[in-house]
Amino acid sequence: MADASVKKKKILMAGPDRSVHGGISAVVNGLFEAGLDRYADIEYIGTMREGSKLKKLAVAAGAYIRFLRALGSADIVHIHVASDMSFERKRLFIRAAHKRGKKLIIHQHGGDLKNWVTAGGEKRRKRVAETFGMADKLIVLTPVLYDTIREICADIPDIESRMIVMPNSVKMPEFADESVIGPAGAGAGGVSSGRIPHSILFLGRICEDKGIRELKAAVETVAGTYPDVKLTLGGIWEEPELKAFVEERPDLISFAGWLTGSDKEKALRESGIFVLPSYYEGHPVSVIEAMASGCLVVATDVGGIPMMVEDGQTGLLIKPRDTQGLTDALLKALSPDFSSTRAGIIASARSLVEKDYDIDRYIERLVAIYEEL
Repeated sequence: MADASVKKKKILMAGPDRSVHGGISAVVNGLFEAGLDRYADIEYIGTMREGSKLKKLAVAAGAYIRFLRALGSADIVHIHVASDMSFERKRLFIRAAHKRGKKLIIHQHGGDLKNWVTAGGEKRRKRVAETFGMADKLIVLTPVLYDTIREICADIPDIESRMIVMPNSVKMPEFADESVIGPAGAGAGGVSSGRIPHSILFLGRICEDKGIRELKAAVETVAGTYPDVKLTLGGIWEEPELKAFVEERPDLISFAGWLTGSDKEKALRESGIFVLPSYYEGHPVSVIEAMASGCLVVATDVGGIPMMVEDGQTGLLIKPRDTQGLTDALLKALSPDFSSTRAGIIASARSLVEKDYDIDRYIERLVAIYEEL
């Protein structure tokens, strides 16, 4: 990695405001918390904040003006983008940087990119391909997303040479007590000491696409075998109807709000199981954090999740929209007969994160890309 004492490259970075509840903001905040700004002079411009359409429009307009003003002094422009309106909004920023001849990194996070592009037909595909074609480097989270963009940009011969697969990473948590993460303190049901028995944690946006209806149904069934099972939802509600549906079972399901910092770390330390039954994903940071924190992960085999979760080795995989499969996986995870297997899976998962998803190595790779450009 470059010596932090030498002159830093000026990076103009754009993405959702760092206060936004979402995956891209979590990635960006993780980079700053891990010290990326020790190696690069970064000006970050938030292009979206949560609120009404009018507020979002005003934020985007103000961000675009600040972006144009900052372009002149930037060595490299690094833009974080997903799909849907995120892509359409960032396309303006990408075009401006390209027009000014700036070295440009497009960092594509969208787990639903393929469906969104397909739904828009050939016109949308060409617009997206044209936008990706402006990038000097195109960072993607998973091989699945790599293949998706290669298909979208089939008429751009050199697009593959510009793409780099860089899965998200996290800072490894430190534990003073081995029993928090390992088999030493395992008790009934394979729950390590320090963890609440039969506790299940979900982190993220609380919406249909995250499999919340299936999760509620599965927990209701699991409660027939484990009456003390508790599901904690850490996130923000996106659909009022779903909120009312979930709140029908306050005896089984509690709402913790959007968890960050020490509150999130505490929830991960205390929960025995982390569950993410999404219909689609990119490369969710929450799964990596759960694996690093010693939770047993139960998740769907979508997007980049199978890169991290190998069924029976580093977690339990299920199919999306499969309520019975989710129920069976949770019952298996909670079973006392699964205790020794569970401890081995947790240890393997943490080792995988240490080896492949440590944020210090990620920053080294990112700084190397800046230096190359």
